[in-house]
Amino acid sequence: MPIFTNGCLTVFVGTTMNRPGLCRISFSISAFLTLAAMFWLNSLLITTTKQEFDADPNKKMIHEKPLFQLIEFPVSQHENITSVIQLEDKQCFKPILKFVYVKTHKTGSTTMKRILNKFMNQHNVSQTAGFPRFMVGGYPGRFKCKFSFPKGSAISVFHTRFDADEMKRCFHPDTRYFTIIRKPWDNFLSSYNYFPKRTKRTFHCDQMPSIYVNQGAEADTAQFLSKAVFLLNSSVPFYFRYRNSQSYDLGFDSMLDDEKEIKRQIRELDKNMNLVMLLEYLEESLILLKDLLCCDWDVLSNFAHGHKKSYNRKSLSDEQEKKNFQQLYNIDIALYDYFNKTFWKRVDAYGRDKMAKDLEILRHKQNKPSAVKIRLPPDVIINSSLKAELQNYMYENHGKCMLPDWKEPMYIP
Repeated sequence: MPIFTNGCLTVFVGTTMNRPGLCRISFSISAFLTLAAMFWLNSLLITTTKQEFDADPNKKMIHEKPLFQLIEFPVSQHENITSVIQLEDKQCFKPILKFVYVKTHKTGSTTMKRILNKFMNQHNVSQTAGFPRFMVGGYPGRFKCKFSFPKGSAISVFHTRFDADEMKRCFHPDTRYFTIIRKPWDNFLSSYNYFPKRTKRTFHCDQMPSIYVNQGAEADTAQFLSKAVFLLNSSVPFYFRYRNSQSYDLGFDSMLDDEKEIKRQIRELDKNMNLVMLLEYLEESLILLKDLLCCDWDVLSNFAHGHKKSYNRKSLSDEQEKKNFQQLYNIDIALYDYFNKTFWKRVDAYGRDKMAKDLEILRHKQNKPSAVKIRLPPDVIINSSLKAELQNYMYENHGKCMLPDWKEPMYIP
């Protein structure tokens, strides 16, 4: 008869067996049978799954990892590929506080200022001070670290001109870079109906170059473009405001007309930007930004961009006006076309279903706006020699008309 002793089955067959020895044998047999059963079940599962996958190649494997890493955006040669993949493939446990927002003109910058200010206030992030006010790093010249105060702090509120190599020398290797662009025609209309009306502002350059092109006369967009296409060049202060303005802020030479070189530089910009947002798809852009910076939903709770316009958003229908515009905004048109395509590849990588769910959350947050005061960094005082060097740098880079702090007269050629 069987006897259970200490978990082992002892069987008497004529003679009494040693219980400890039989216990070891029993455990060995049980372990062998268990492993054999597990191996058989695993083989069966793999065979069944392979048959299903072969039958439907479009069907994903059960345990396939979601596509989260941004495979469409090449990693810059200045970055460590392994660390970037780890950063972009991980779950967001810690906010990214090292970033540079390259602020382009008339592309929803006020909305972005509110969002980023809330994010930085939440985490007590210091940001670069503008000198002169609202400009960073020697704008309208390309960014120079020596004109950034304090060095290495985040840029979010003020305008700067992108320079990948200089910024990588100035900022931490893990810094994230992002910007926002919009349709070039809408960008032109917004600028043309905004800057000339800023007569009460302190910056004389708000009037340039429209005051030079129109010579004080009233002109519609067609009349302005017909003259600007001949008058605007690099000798005119702030000429780029109506000649490839977005690509200028992103480091391009606004006068560039070599199509092959334009494409090369756009691809290079793509390598150096972690995210290029589109104003026309601001909600989707903000969700990708939330993912990039690992910020929480509350940061976006005050998001509201009403596209308030006090002017007629006319279409570009006249053939001659269209031709003049395309000549003046050739780089911006190519830039927007390129990033409009890569933007949706990035959305696909993020996941369309995931994006749809996150859009619902974002729109719900919009119903609960919170007032956010835009906190500007304190003014800085620099020594006279550095101030003179900065002034000369800005003058040499199409900024002759600016710097009211230095009582410079408005420049009219």
